[in-house]
Amino acid sequence: MSIVPLHLRRSKEHLKTAAFMLEISQGNSWPLKFPGYVFFWIFQICAEAWHWYSQCMETIIERKKSMKAKNFNLVGFALALSALTACGGGEGSGATTAASAPSAQPAPVVTPVSTASTLVTAVSPSTYAVGSEEAAAFDKLNAERNACGFGLLAQNANLDVAAKGHANWNVLNGYFGHFQIAGTPGFTGVTPQERFAKAGYTVGQGSTVGDESTSVIYSGNKVGFGKVGMVRLLNAPYHLAGLMSGFREVGFSVLSSDDIAGSALRQVTLQANLAYKDVDQPQLIDGSSVATYPCEGSTGINRQLADETPNPVPGRDLSRLPLGSSVYIAVRDGNKLTITNASLTNLATGVPVTVRPVLNSDSDPNKVNGQSYFAGHQAFITADAPMAANTRYQVVINGTNNGAAFNRTFIFTTGTGG
Repeated sequence: MSIVPLHLRRSKEHLKTAAFMLEISQGNSWPLKFPGYVFFWIFQICAEAWHWYSQCMETIIERKKSMKAKNFNLVGFALALSALTACGGGEGSGATTAASAPSAQPAPVVTPVSTASTLVTAVSPSTYAVGSEEAAAFDKLNAERNACGFGLLAQNANLDVAAKGHANWNVLNGYFGHFQIAGTPGFTGVTPQERFAKAGYTVGQGSTVGDESTSVIYSGNKVGFGKVGMVRLLNAPYHLAGLMSGFREVGFSVLSSDDIAGSALRQVTLQANLAYKDVDQPQLIDGSSVATYPCEGSTGINRQLADETPNPVPGRDLSRLPLGSSVYIAVRDGNKLTITNASLTNLATGVPVTVRPVLNSDSDPNKVNGQSYFAGHQAFITADAPMAANTRYQVVINGTNNGAAFNRTFIFTTGTGG
């Protein structure tokens, strides 16, 4: 059915009669002119009232059809109908009575937004060579994510290709960073997005990507660096945030100057590329949950941070004045996390550890054009000095998750590295 504006739905008979009445009202003699005016306007008022009534009834009928005649409330039209019927000489008392006893409007049906966990709890085994550094890095990251409630990552062959290409470029050119320079040996793309696309991974509007890497210079020995490099990254706030985010897929490469002829510098690089496609959506923790890394029972945590770019404390030479271990706190992406107080205590001595101010999206000292590296659901507490090796530490955190108060108390153990 075509829809015509209701104000245009006038009958031909109505228009013809109105024209005749107008001719009478414009008569030359007053006795004819005055009754003509009165009769014309009475007719107009009644015609308009009938038209209004028709419109109301059409609206009622259409809305009753759309609602399948269930629970439709006529009270909204009752008062209008009582006035309309009076003009036609009928009794409007019935409509007035209906309006005097309004019924309750049915409550709108609201579909609640799900805040259930969408974490991945099982993935296929990786295809990395047994005993390889890539396998060690993959296993370490997934073990830590799974233990602390961040979900598992699946290996993606295209991301492996992108990771290997960038690791190769870093080693060939004696460089370590996230961006390549066109025209240099081994160039595969300036940005991570370009490199992912070249490797065959869908990027752009359909994907969200991450690029995390760590390098050791003046050494070409990569044995053990898959795990050691991952432990280092997991104690670097700006990298840890990415590694524990809601990505679903990952690719790894660990390369050294011993692997590549013509390398500009003796160097070992661990490259991790992470992503999820918008069609899949990110992994999300339960809306009421608070996850941390490290968490209860975590062991081998890196006890110090001697280098990270960007620097969590700009102006501080971390090679001379390292930080200690960092604790990452996260709620569901989209929620607002607030930390009200936090403490670290050495359980061997009972001595509290000096911690730095909370690092989050508001306090991030490395914002770019006002944009933080962190989101509102993420925060860190960091020891201001290196921790003791192989020592148990108790963490106490108080805060709010979307305004709801929470408390977390857990114990982790440091390792020997750093």
